Amino acid sequence: MRTVAHLSDLHFGRHDPVVVNALLASLEEAAPDLVVVSGDLTQRARRGEFAAARAFLDRLGVPTVVVPGNHDVPLYNVARRFLLPLGRYRRYISAEDWPLYRDAEIAVLGLNTARSLTFKNGRVSFLQMEHIRAAFAELPGGGWRVLATHHPLASPLAAGTPFKTVGRAGPALMAVADAGVDLLLAGHHHRASSGDATAYIAARRAVLVVQAGTATSTRTRDREPNSFNLLRFAADRLDITVCAPQGTRFAPVEEAAYRRTDDGWTPD
Repeated sequence: MRTVAHLSDLHFGRHDPVVVNALLASLEEAAPDLVVVSGDLTQRARRGEFAAARAFLDRLGVPTVVVPGNHDVPLYNVARRFLLPLGRYRRYISAEDWPLYRDAEIAVLGLNTARSLTFKNGRVSFLQMEHIRAAFAELPGGGWRVLATHHPLASPLAAGTPFKTVGRAGPALMAVADAGVDLLLAGHHHRASSGDATAYIAARRAVLVVQAGTATSTRTRDREPNSFNLLRFAADRLDITVCAPQGTRFAPVEEAAYRRTDDGWTPD
């Protein structure tokens, strides 16, 4: 069994320090094997914001897979936005273009969907699609295969109002199917949700989507609280616990479980 904490949209610079401390305390108690951060570590890609995000990551004490979001690209500094869009991200957070964590039970690949030419939405390049296929092709069979992005590639089919997806989501999902990916992790919309997305790739591969809310930002939406996801992987079953602040800790507020079958993902 593996336990993964899925955080997103930290937005340091518009964060709540009380919530940050509660999150760190809760992650220490949960003791995940891996923490995945699916983008928007900062509010405006400023040095002080990245330094705060770096200090947060350093306190986790476990392996991480981190990808940038659109807020991690400078908005008002036009020269930096187009010449060095991820310069500060690479300096403070990670210089890896394709962060990858793998062990005997799980492999998690991170993919950057943030772009200089769009202020909010993102895109997957054709080169990235080929890398998805190549990266997972090099891994041994068996075990969970997970792709983490900031912008979602698909919406959970039972999520109600669909999420706006990343540019070139269709061909990117074909690469996901070819690579045998089981699970897509994303953020961006500040709404926690999960569900089967197999229909988006015409049942070529059973794919589950898990969206994270904003972990620490004061910019919550639609009265949804700050939250993070705690994922527990075991054989063909995935348990998902959404945790939200309650006092000095995060506590479970919603739970879901899915089982992988020949026909896709079914609630368990």
